[in-house]
Amino acid sequence: MLQILEIKKRDRILIVAPHPDDECIGAGGILACCPDICQVMVLTDGRQGQGNADPEVIKKAREDEFAAEMKSAGIENYRMLGYEDGTLMQHTDCLENQDLSLYTKIFVTGIHDGHPDHTAACVSVFQALHKQEIQDVEIFLYEVHSPLHTVTHMLDITDVIDKKLRLIRFHQSQLIALPYDKLAETMAAYRALQNRLVGRYVEVYTYMNPRDSLEDPTIGLEHQLQKSTLFYWILTRWMELKIQEFGLARRLEREGYCRIAVYGYAEIGKLLCQELLGTSVQVEYVMDKKVSRTDQEGLPIYVPQKGLPQVDAVIVTAVYYFDEIEKELLEKGYKNIISFRTLLEKSDLLRKDEL
Repeated sequence: MLQILEIKKRDRILIVAPHPDDECIGAGGILACCPDICQVMVLTDGRQGQGNADPEVIKKAREDEFAAEMKSAGIENYRMLGYEDGTLMQHTDCLENQDLSLYTKIFVTGIHDGHPDHTAACVSVFQALHKQEIQDVEIFLYEVHSPLHTVTHMLDITDVIDKKLRLIRFHQSQLIALPYDKLAETMAAYRALQNRLVGRYVEVYTYMNPRDSLEDPTIGLEHQLQKSTLFYWILTRWMELKIQEFGLARRLEREGYCRIAVYGYAEIGKLLCQELLGTSVQVEYVMDKKVSRTDQEGLPIYVPQKGLPQVDAVIVTAVYYFDEIEKELLEKGYKNIISFRTLLEKSDLLRKDEL
């Protein structure tokens, strides 16, 4: 028999969401029942929330949708930390500087919720609690994409189900792909029926002790899946731009980057060097921590270091850890360090017929 989730007036509740809308899909009943004691923290910027649409446009839309939802819910304390959507596995320390001792209950997505960012959000909470040595807080997992495997608590949200669905509907950019409002309504009715509450709606949660360990062999697999997904997006976006005859070389030249270095000589780095061969943009050399030699085209490859020839810009092709790489290169005296992924995301690349 499930326990009834007990919420007290003196509780201080934090709902942690990987993306804007996860909080209302999985824990919208709590937001609707007790907005005055809830705070919401969204970890990513949501920029990958609509397939191949312009990520910057989607990012802004999701910020606006989230703010409108919070205003409607009556939540005064909310924020987006702004980590790049789809990369949360490399930022599981994102909550370590947030004072989690302020809260009596923390709700977060489950570790097996079907999305690497959702797994990472769960890991982030426990990682921060362990680092801050906090043990007197109740942790509850909520479900978004996948049903929780083990359920311990439930909350009857029948009286606020309409409000929960209204909160979800603020996220119109996400309802284009899937009717999350209908999915949430169906799941709440199903969970009620499981507990013999016919005609009612229920949210369910899994209680976890902050001392619990999240060691799970699938977390490493989630990390690899996220990296592979991001790699696939880069290649797909790159191919789309080539089909539309958008020119990377022209974009770089327009910015005054005619002599560049490429950071990273795995698949993406090699393809970029090949694409720029014979264009107005000269690749002077490559930097790679694992390689130090000359490639078949005579292109010198160095370990990142001071004293290398000056270039107009460094294009970083590594899928992960751009912030750390940028910091390292700045310390070595490089300027104009650009993420290749960000370059692909820009919608103002020039077509060949515009040259």
